[in-house]
Amino acid sequence: MTAPPPLIDRELAQRFLTCVRCASFRQAARSLNIRAAVLRKQMIHLESHLGSPLFVYQDSALRLTLKGQRLQAALVARFGDVQPQASVLPQPLLRLAVEDSLMHDLLAREVLDFMRKHPAMQLEVIPLTGEPTRQADIMVWLADPGRPRPSPGFAMTTPQRLARIDYSPHIAKRYCRGNRLPAQIADLSDFMLVQGRTNAPVAAFEPWNRLVKQRQRAVAQVHSQAWVREWIRHSACVGLLPNYITHLDKTLLGLTPLFSERMERLAWLSTAPLTAEQPHVQALVALIHKAFDERSDWFERVVS
Repeated sequence: MTAPPPLIDRELAQRFLTCVRCASFRQAARSLNIRAAVLRKQMIHLESHLGSPLFVYQDSALRLTLKGQRLQAALVARFGDVQPQASVLPQPLLRLAVEDSLMHDLLAREVLDFMRKHPAMQLEVIPLTGEPTRQADIMVWLADPGRPRPSPGFAMTTPQRLARIDYSPHIAKRYCRGNRLPAQIADLSDFMLVQGRTNAPVAAFEPWNRLVKQRQRAVAQVHSQAWVREWIRHSACVGLLPNYITHLDKTLLGLTPLFSERMERLAWLSTAPLTAEQPHVQALVALIHKAFDERSDWFERVVS
């Protein structure tokens, strides 16, 4: 058995063997809690030093060449099958409490991107349907205008306003051909209404909620905004959604002129004082701000 080259220390051996075990540079990088580009560069440098390829792609997976198999055997004989957990420090638990519709519509991509960049991080996502009721490291919620700060039984940093979000009844475009587009509230009598259960207690939605309460027929109650959207898309009904939804789903049409009263909510962000300055908290907060900044044309941006 050939001895491994002296340049390969325990850390490099661990990274090579993790690539072998995971059969993927990206997955190995997540396991090691390093960037995939850094890991790839190290393996390319190792191949260059040894003078031949160590890996090939076969059937969409990373496989060892004969040279790579020999190196694997030599490293296992010298170091054992080293596991990445032996050198990765335990990561703190990051708790993100976020309003469910904001997570679904606006923040999912950014949270996934955060986890790709911090693959060893422990993340707990706590769904909110109103204001925060228990402390999390980062809290993102919706509130009616005039309620700039919730009254929780815990400490929190001064809330930062993220955006002003307007809401209107929406309908699927395919159900409003010709003269079927509702032009006034009375026209909605020809359509089923779909109501999200989380809308009922929201004071800012009173014009819409009042209409729903007056209905004696043709009303569907569903448990979330995501289901309101699905009912609108697949049946001839009208439901309340944020105006930005038409940027996500081009098949929907907002019926903005129906109500003279403006229905709006504010998105807020706050953090737990004891963890607010931690780098991983600040990194995720920055991504959340980025998500709203990149979509500033979707709603009225509110500057703190």
